[in-house]
Amino acid sequence: MKKNILSAILMSTVILSAVAPISGVNADTNSDIAKQDATISSAQSAQAQAQTQVDSIQAKIGSIQAKQADLKNKMEKLKVEGKKLNTQVSTLRQNINERNSSLQAQARSAQVNSSTTGYLDAVVNSKSLSDAIQKVTAMATVTSANKNMLDQQQKDIKSVQDKLAENQKNDGIMVAAQNDLTKQTKDLAGQEAQLKVAQLNYQLTITTAQDKKQELQAQKAAAEKAATEQANKTKAAAEAVAKANAAPIIQMPKTTESSSVSTASAEDMTVSSSSTTNVNPTTPSKNVSSTNTVTNTKSTPTPSSSSNNSSGYTIPSTHYGTNPGTYVAPTCTFYVKSVMGSRVGDYWGNGEDWAASASADGFTVDNNPVAGSTVAVFGPNVRGGSYGHVAVVESVNKAAGTMVIGEAIDLGNGYFNTTSTVKISDANYGFIHV
Repeated sequence: MKKNILSAILMSTVILSAVAPISGVNADTNSDIAKQDATISSAQSAQAQAQTQVDSIQAKIGSIQAKQADLKNKMEKLKVEGKKLNTQVSTLRQNINERNSSLQAQARSAQVNSSTTGYLDAVVNSKSLSDAIQKVTAMATVTSANKNMLDQQQKDIKSVQDKLAENQKNDGIMVAAQNDLTKQTKDLAGQEAQLKVAQLNYQLTITTAQDKKQELQAQKAAAEKAATEQANKTKAAAEAVAKANAAPIIQMPKTTESSSVSTASAEDMTVSSSSTTNVNPTTPSKNVSSTNTVTNTKSTPTPSSSSNNSSGYTIPSTHYGTNPGTYVAPTCTFYVKSVMGSRVGDYWGNGEDWAASASADGFTVDNNPVAGSTVAVFGPNVRGGSYGHVAVVESVNKAAGTMVIGEAIDLGNGYFNTTSTVKISDANYGFIHV
């Protein structure tokens, strides 16, 4: 398209340079009339060719505008789907917590009643064969109910991870659509600038008055300058994004935190046939207040542990890998995962979901930023888009009420890996201690 436009402009330039400048028509000279006719004929030919280019550009502009409208509709639909998935995740988490409470109660009851004899004691201490059969049947019923509850627990935990992964996938589609929309908008601006040049070019060709010709030449020069400036800005913005994203991500030092294992833990208790109570420290209870402050006593869960009961059924715990690819590049969640690695979860959702997800996994979430060991969580439209935002806290100045954060953020020209100084209070969803 650009080559065609330049060809039309070049043709017009050749025509203008091949004929003598128009300074008026001398009616008494046939030679001047012939020259005028030749100029008019050449100008009309150039005008027709330039108009063809104008029509082509306008058709392309219409196509881009249609794509923009389609992308906006897609973004709205995906946003609605994301809210539905978040609601489903909340319901599943509630079910998981309720079943955890039930399992904990059964474990405590078994511990208090010292049910160490199992089936053998139930048979030996029975008054009759009928009594023994009834006791064994009752114990089998309880065991079966626990098995069913554990099976459902596994399914719901996997469902939570699957739905959060689906939400992240939808978020990636949204980001890709936004980036595509930004690129198309820039292309549209360049097309409009070139359209201006083409229109002024053929209009200049058919102008016979010298003063109008000079005015149009000035307008053409301004339009070409604007087109050049627009192209330079677009190129500079693209180079800046490429340079920023090519820069290495600063890795924060990992803090060492010890986590004690209590034999009286209220979660993931498993009663074996020998009455031994095991405690799994990887799944603390969720406790989020209305001010986004969580009072969990444990801040770093063990990534690979799991809990088994006497029948061999396993409740999987959340695993924390080092691959940032579980989040969409080059978003803020991808950036934080790249910095923190296994110190943060693989399926914590969009930025606005991180505080609740981390709290549910046993991390401390409060309003106290700590350099190098906390993730700042911002609500929708506070810093970034409507899906919330997360960043790494690199330094804190509590006296000034500010902090320096490492982040990936889109300020209108694509995502940049950068550092910014912001207010501590901006992180209205709190800070995750990792």
